[in-house]
Amino acid sequence: MFLSFNSISKAEESYLFGGVKLFNYGIESSDLQVINTSLVSLGFSSSTSSTDNSGVGFDFGAGFNVAENFALEVGYVDYGTLEINTTTTGPTETIKTEISGTGLTAAGVLKFGDNMENFYVKGGFHRWDFEGKVTASLGSSSAPLGTGTDPMLGAGFIFENFYASYDYYMIDDGDISSIGIGFRKAF
Repeated sequence: MFLSFNSISKAEESYLFGGVKLFNYGIESSDLQVINTSLVSLGFSSSTSSTDNSGVGFDFGAGFNVAENFALEVGYVDYGTLEINTTTTGPTETIKTEISGTGLTAAGVLKFGDNMENFYVKGGFHRWDFEGKVTASLGSSSAPLGTGTDPMLGAGFIFENFYASYDYYMIDDGDISSIGIGFRKAF
């Protein structure tokens, strides 16, 4: 009888979460220079590229309290869209590159505080999938950029049903991070 009651009690402490995220893609000027160099190698006289290095995405998922200060979470994340704008001369061309992706996450969450107000840290993995789209004067083309599974880390603060978070997603060719706010509801 005790085990059944304990399982029901833990199930009632499960929760759904979801929120908006502002991503930083970690693109540096040297990354943009690689694009410019490759375009000049194709025959353009010059090339300049720029990006604001950010995008808006979201996540949602479910958490399952295993112990008072430990939970397991699974979720879905939309990494937003990174936009790189390139202008070339000789011939003159405006090129827009958009990189977007989604992922599935699984993490362990260690909480410091009570259920309604606490700091937390989490670690786990995300299965990511990215696609690129290039648009120029002659049209656009899309192609898959890759998939993989890599570690992810996070930290945040929960106050009643709201949370603020920082997440760091490791990816083969370059890591991305996000800050976010969201809502969490027990069920």
